[in-house]
Amino acid sequence: MQNKPTAANALTAEQRQQLEADYTFKRIVELELDPVRGNFDAAHLKEVNRRIFQDLPGAGFDDVTPGEFRKPVADGLDWMKQRGLSTVEGPFYVAYSRMDEAATARLDKALEGAKPDELRGLKTPEFTARLAKIYAELDYVHPFSDGNSRTLRTFTKQLAKEAGYELDWERFGRSDVGRDLLYIARDRSVIELARPHVQHENTMRKILHTQDRLEGNRALPDLLRDAVRPSRAVAFEQLSEREALKEHPELQEAYKTMHAAAAYFASKMPGKPDAQEAGIQSVMSHVQNRLNAGETADFHQGRESAAQAKEKQPTQPERTAPDAGRDR
Repeated sequence: MQNKPTAANALTAEQRQQLEADYTFKRIVELELDPVRGNFDAAHLKEVNRRIFQDLPGAGFDDVTPGEFRKPVADGLDWMKQRGLSTVEGPFYVAYSRMDEAATARLDKALEGAKPDELRGLKTPEFTARLAKIYAELDYVHPFSDGNSRTLRTFTKQLAKEAGYELDWERFGRSDVGRDLLYIARDRSVIELARPHVQHENTMRKILHTQDRLEGNRALPDLLRDAVRPSRAVAFEQLSEREALKEHPELQEAYKTMHAAAAYFASKMPGKPDAQEAGIQSVMSHVQNRLNAGETADFHQGRESAAQAKEKQPTQPERTAPDAGRDR
């Protein structure tokens, strides 16, 4: 006989938070393996939310409505949250949309840009800027009563994957500093979008004070540069040549460059394996950087530059003793 899930209303706030995290983490992992099949529209976004939070109502979270947008805020009022950061003292405030008809229309408009086929051909900086704009718009609308961050991270990660990019949101969750940097970057973008629509004077005063405190920190498009890479660049770095080419045939030019570099350094530096390896690594670094930037061809410049740099290096004198100058 299976144990009945513990009712959330019988738990402490800390226990309730942990129970929710346990349920939702499992569902997020499932979504990694079996993503929602959709068109990256409002229905797709709702289904992501529904699948992440589907277990909570049955576990006693009576206030959770998976897959449903929150109700509109009354005229003259704002939807505002107070946030506490681990690495910065004092409260911060961020305002979101009232989730009225205008906000719903804004959400649909933002999702018009969430088309994998249109995003796939972009270079990394442009893709990152477009993705950050989509995320900020959706975050400002904040369509769900709770769980917006988990929903949007899952949704945008799937969007990036289908557009040929890897979005590593997890990198920001590995430390308090990383989490706070992400909160700050997101809140800066959201406050900027929220300001023209704030209804109440007290809300405006709080978010302007927060905005002043966050000034000078990295904005979301800049922060995402650390977390976004083309899938083919990751494959080039992590997989064997055979595996990478099977998944990404467009890497053929990159590997052609590496083979040519190996042949070049072997001919120019015979009998010097360490020097050959250093030259190859220099070219590989250049190719990797160009792949990270979204390029797929014309890597010869990196090969020639590395070759020229190696040829200009002075020849090292031969050592007279096998152990001369070695670090112990």
